[in-house]
Amino acid sequence: MKIKRVRIENFCCLHKVDVSFEEITSFIGPTGVGKSTVLRALDWFFNGEKSLSLSADDVHSATEGGRISVEVEFDGLTSHDREILGRYAPDGAESVSIWRTWQDGDDKITGKALAYAPFEEVRRHQKATPLRAAYKDLMESDPSLGLPHAGSAPAAQEAMRNWELAHRDKLTKSEVEDTHFFGFAGQSVLAQLIDFVFISADLRAYEEADDQKATALGRILDHAVDRTEANEQLDQVEENAHQARQEIHAKVYGPRLDDIAAALSSEVAKFTTGRQVVVTPTVQAPRPARTAFQVSIRDGAAETSVYRQGHGFQRALIIAALKYLADRRRPEDGTRTLCLAIEEPELFQHPPQARTFAKVLRELVATSPEGRTQVMYATHSPVFIDPSRYHQIRRLSRATDQAHPVTQVWQATEDKLCESLEELINADTIKRRTVGKLTSSFAEGFFANAVVLVEGAGDEAVLVGCAERVGISFGAEGISIVEVNGKDNLMISHAIFSCLGVPCHVVFDGDARQEDARLQSVQHLLPDQRRQQELKFEREAQQTRKKNADLLRYLGASPVPQPSDESSAWYTVFEDNLEVHLAEHWPAWDVRRQELIDEGQGTDGKNAATYLEAARTAVADPPFLLHALLENVLALTGHQWGRPSQHVLAQGTIS
Repeated sequence: MKIKRVRIENFCCLHKVDVSFEEITSFIGPTGVGKSTVLRALDWFFNGEKSLSLSADDVHSATEGGRISVEVEFDGLTSHDREILGRYAPDGAESVSIWRTWQDGDDKITGKALAYAPFEEVRRHQKATPLRAAYKDLMESDPSLGLPHAGSAPAAQEAMRNWELAHRDKLTKSEVEDTHFFGFAGQSVLAQLIDFVFISADLRAYEEADDQKATALGRILDHAVDRTEANEQLDQVEENAHQARQEIHAKVYGPRLDDIAAALSSEVAKFTTGRQVVVTPTVQAPRPARTAFQVSIRDGAAETSVYRQGHGFQRALIIAALKYLADRRRPEDGTRTLCLAIEEPELFQHPPQARTFAKVLRELVATSPEGRTQVMYATHSPVFIDPSRYHQIRRLSRATDQAHPVTQVWQATEDKLCESLEELINADTIKRRTVGKLTSSFAEGFFANAVVLVEGAGDEAVLVGCAERVGISFGAEGISIVEVNGKDNLMISHAIFSCLGVPCHVVFDGDARQEDARLQSVQHLLPDQRRQQELKFEREAQQTRKKNADLLRYLGASPVPQPSDESSAWYTVFEDNLEVHLAEHWPAWDVRRQELIDEGQGTDGKNAATYLEAARTAVADPPFLLHALLENVLALTGHQWGRPSQHVLAQGTIS
C-alpha cells in the first residue's frame, strides 16, 4: 500500500492543495511557499499529536469554520493490506481513502468502508456502555440478524464485523469515523501498514539516538533489524526468572507465613467457623525486557554521546542509518511500507556528500522488498533532482493576485507533454529524448523564476557576457540559462518547464544560409559525389525549415519556415546563427575574441569562456537584437530594464 494522492485543506499556509505522489517525490519552489508544510501535514495525518499539536493558529487565514483536513488516497493494495483494512478495502477496490480532520480541538480519523447501515448507528456511540446498549437493542429488535450476545463493546464490534463479512450483499458505502478506524484497543490500522518517518530540518541525531523512544533512528533500525528472536528468548528468560523468584519466596517466606496464617486462623475461629486465613508472598514480575540499541561515537580513545557531535556529523549519522537500511532492509518487513519524508536533505552536507545521499535515497526505493518504500523530500538543491525523472517533481508557487496566500502545485507528466506537443512530436520521440537524455543543467532550471533555452554553450556565454556589461545578474533575478544540445530538443524542454510553471524564453538559429555554405564546401567533388551531397543538404535544409515552422507554431507565432532576426516576449531567433549575426552586427565582439586568442587568454573555435569574455569586454555595445532579448527575458520575472519591448525587430522598429 502506497500514498497515491493527498488533498490538504486549510493546513497552515496551504488553503486547498492536491498532490499526487510517486515512489520518489521531490518538492521544490521558493522559500515559504509550503513545501515542508505538505510533509508536516502528512506527519500529522499519520502520527497525530505525537508529531504536531494543532491549534487555531494552524488554520489557514482564508478558512471559514476553522476546519483542517488532510485526505490521503492509497493504492497498490496487497492481499495483506486488504486483510488488515477489512471493510475499508472491499474486493475490487483499487484504492482506499482516509482523511483526518481537526476543528476546535476535535481530532477525527474518517475512512470510507462498506458497512451495514443499522450497525453504523450503533458505532456512532463513542463510549462502551452506550454502544453495548445500542447493540443489545438492535439484536433484540431484529432477531433475523442472528446477532450473538456481546458482553463488551469490543465483542459487539467483532460481532458486527463478522456479520458484515458474511453478508456483503447487504452493505453500502459509509463514512466511518474515529475509534472505529483505530479500534477500541487504540491500535491504529494504518500503523500496521505504513510507517511514516519525518526527518525535519531541525532534527538532531542525539534526540534520535535513544532507541527506547519512537524515534526516527529507532524506527529506521526496526526496518533493518529483526528483534523477534531475541525478544522471544528474553521472554523465556523472564519466565524462568519468574519461576525462580516464586521458588525463592516459597522457600524463604513459606514456613514463616504458614505459621502466621495458622495463628490468625486460630484467632478468627474464636469468632466464626469454617474459615481460614491464607498468607502467601506476592511475586512482583518486572516488565518484559525489550531489545534496545544505544548509539555513541568513538573518536580515537574517546567515546562520547551523539549530543557532543556537530550538526553536520549528526545529519551524516541519520544519512548513514538510511544507507544501511537501503543495503540491509530485511525481507520479512515487506508487509509494511516505509515512508520517509525529509526536509532539506542537503542540509549540512558538502556537495559530494549530498550527491551520495541522493543516490542512497534512490537506492532505498529501488532495492526495497516488494517496492515497499516511498521517499519524499522538500529541497533547494539541484543535486536531489533527476531531470530525466521530471514526473517526480512537484513545483510549488505562490499566487500573487490573491488576498490570502494560495499555493499552486505544478507537475509535468508524459501525457501532458504529448498533449502540448500534439501533431508536432510523437510520443515515442518524446520518451526517447527525455528518459536519461536531459542534461544536468535542467535541474537548476526547475528552481528558477525564468529559464532561457539555448541550443549550445556559445549562446549562453554571449548572453551572460552581454548581461554583465549592462549590470544585469541572471542569478540575482532567478534566471537560468539551459543548454538543450540542439534545436530538436527546444520544444520538449519548453514543454517540461511550462508544465512545471517556469516561464521560458527560447533562443534559436534560423540557419538561413546553412545550405549555401554546405554547397560551397562540396564544389571540388566529382559531379556524382557532389550531387549526392547536394541532395543530402537539400533534405536537411527542408527538415530545418520544418523545425523552424513547428517551433514557431508551438510558441504561438506565425509558422514561418525561414524567420528573420526577431525578438518577442517568448522567443528570439537569429536569421542564420549567432556567430553570423555577431559578425554582421557586432564586429567589435569578433575583434575582441581574436585579441583574446592572440594574447593566449582565449581559445579558437566555439569556446564558451572566450565567447563570454569577448562579450563582456568588447569596445562597442551589443547589437539591438541582443538588447531586446535581455529586455524580454527580464520581463518574464516581472522586472524591466531599459526600454520594455514585446516585439522588437533587429532593424530597430517596435511594434
